[in-house]
Formats: sequence, structure tokens, C-alpha cells
Amino acid sequence: MNNETALKWYKQARHDLEMAEKNIEIEGYDVAAFLSQQSVEKLLKAIFAFEGRSIPRSHYIDELAQELHVAQEMLDDVLELTTDYMFARYPDVADHVPYEEYDKEIAREKVSRAQNIFERLKERLQGLEDDEDHEEEKHEEHDTIE
Repeated sequence: MNNETALKWYKQARHDLEMAEKNIEIEGYDVAAFLSQQSVEKLLKAIFAFEGRSIPRSHYIDELAQELHVAQEMLDDVLELTTDYMFARYPDVADHVPYEEYDKEIAREKVSRAQNIFERLKERLQGLEDDEDHEEEKHEEHDTIE
């Protein structure tokens, strides 16, 4: 893998986290929970790519985190988000319709856990943001030329 691939995963991860935050504002609490899980999944996959490893085809962020040997204390946050991949979307996973199971407090907790994971893992992607700044400069130069 290369930095370009890692950067794509990272940018989408950050976007998903931003959209999770915005869904709280519109009472899309189940969507906020799902996007929190998705943002962490994509962040972990960005780390795989950045470290030159192949990206696993798994949605189980607890397994991805363990394979990346993340700190044990971070696994609590990861485990808390893992179930939202299925639970937040499919009505046959639990006894209730997913959106009825989430409220503002739960959604905020999910987003907060994802933010915590991003903060704690940013050192694993050190240097990647420099690539992002360079990529944005190239796009700005291209837009100026046109």
C-alpha cells in the first residue's frame, strides 16, 4: 500500500466522523452511531495502508484494532462501537427498530468514543497529513491554471 491509498481512507474516515456529528443535530442518532463506527473502521484501514500492510476486508473494528496492536485501554471504545455496524442498520438484529434504540446521549457517546480513537491514533499516521496538505496545494494550483 502507499500514502495515496492511506490518505483516501483517512480523508473518508474524517468525513464520516464529521457527518456523524452533524447527524446528531438533525436527530439522526442511529446514523451518527453507524458513521462513528464507519469512521473508526476507515481510520484503522488507513493505518494498515500507511504502514504498508494489506487492508483487511473486515468490518469488525475490534479485530482490526487488535491486529494493529492498539493500546488495551482504547479497545473499550472500539468494542463499544463494533456492534453499531449491524445494530444501527438492521431491524432484525434486535427486538426493536434501530432508530428507536438510539437517543442524543447515546449518539454523543458514540461520536465521542470515535473522536477519542482518532486523537489517540493520530501519531500512527504522522506524516500523512503533510501529504494531504501537499495534495490540496496541487488541487489549488490546478484550479488556478484553469
